[in-house]
Amino acid sequence: MSVAASRYAKALLDVLYPSRAEMGRDQLRSFLSVLASQEGARLVLENPTLSTESRKDLLNKIGNVLELDAPIRNFLALLIDRNRLDVLEEIVATYESLLDEKLGVVKARVTTALELDSKQRDEIAARLNALTGRKVRMETFVDPSLIGGLVAQVGSTIYDGSIRQQLQTFKNTLTQD
Repeated sequence: MSVAASRYAKALLDVLYPSRAEMGRDQLRSFLSVLASQEGARLVLENPTLSTESRKDLLNKIGNVLELDAPIRNFLALLIDRNRLDVLEEIVATYESLLDEKLGVVKARVTTALELDSKQRDEIAARLNALTGRKVRMETFVDPSLIGGLVAQVGSTIYDGSIRQQLQTFKNTLTQD
């Protein structure tokens, strides 16, 4: 994480925490989503050769569509003023990490052989919450080579309940005897 991204993220969190911090994260994610899907908008907003006024005009149009709150609009306008919108993704990632730390949330990377439905996600999240004693925010991935079951990584701890791992353990047991 760059020093600039860290400073911007900390400053924004100081402004929004506690009452509007999660709303701010969600709005920043929405804005990033627009930039990812509308390459032209990203190019205009990040182009320092265009006038700041025209870039902020586009920002306001996007902000109106997304219904961005004033602190988020002001923050994005500041990034445009300072030609730092190019580090927004890094700022948002840092902001999310800092917010998770304040809220006592840990990230979990869960990999399964098949796509999970919402009920299965909720059940897995509840189990991980119980195991860690903290609230868990999950990212899910699919890896068919697991055959079945799942692998969950929370911090540096890995919980491997995959069929692939069970078969490997069984194979190791058979070959040792």
